[in-house]
Amino acid sequence: MGLIILALIVLAVAAGAYRARRLRSANADIPGAIVGWAAGLLSVDRAEWGQAMLGELGQYTGGARWRYALGCAVAAIGLPRRSRGGRLVLASVLVASIASAGLVGYGFARYPGIVTGASTWLALAAFAAVLAGFVVITGVTTRQSPIAVIGLVSGCALAGVWLVVGVVALSTRSTASMFLLLILPLASTAVGVIGARRGHTRTAGRRAALVSAVVAALAVFLVLAADTLITGGRPYDAGQLQDFATSGYPDLATYAVSDNLGTAMVLLLLMSAATALLGSTGASLASRHS
Repeated sequence: MGLIILALIVLAVAAGAYRARRLRSANADIPGAIVGWAAGLLSVDRAEWGQAMLGELGQYTGGARWRYALGCAVAAIGLPRRSRGGRLVLASVLVASIASAGLVGYGFARYPGIVTGASTWLALAAFAAVLAGFVVITGVTTRQSPIAVIGLVSGCALAGVWLVVGVVALSTRSTASMFLLLILPLASTAVGVIGARRGHTRTAGRRAALVSAVVAALAVFLVLAADTLITGGRPYDAGQLQDFATSGYPDLATYAVSDNLGTAMVLLLLMSAATALLGSTGASLASRHS
């Protein structure tokens, strides 16, 4: 999990550096772009605030201009929501994140043999960082109430699709059932299309895709983690029985719970990243054909 997160961070930094280089080569006003982004986070009833921030930016130069732009971004992110929809979605993600951390904490208390060294604590730190990132992402993208609600509903629907398709595909393991896996990328892409159509902009579709990715990933993780802790990792598959002999864990249940929780953590990250990417692609396609 640590290597996956490191790879995603490197990709994100590379994408950010590439974008910043393009802006510099085009002599773009980066502080102006930051303030414009912050203004876009504000709700419709606070549009005048965004215009005021953009207007006041012209009074600053040099370092003061950068400080003002970053201050506007921080203020826009931390500004309380007036819409019930935005507050509901943010509260739902926050509760789900706390519940996810609680399940993992219970797992470590119930099966202390899970801790095998520094790598375990590194994975836990990465997991906590992902949960915190989910809350921040949701806070940034839920300024518009309709988009927030669309993301929440779509995320719950996506979680249901992932669980149903996954159970069917893994239980039957037939060629026909594997084609069901094609539903997953199609459903993720559809979220971005719906968000862009309802919000009338590509940005709205991408925000809906981000919220749905966070909600779906958290919902699936909660189901998988709860099932693992309730059943003690059962049923044990042949691979687990074979690997347990050389794993060094005190008992098979501890090994199975550790293995399943680790898989759920990796899926939490990969599922959210893939869903957000496909949803953003759908939003771009919808805006081009609108």
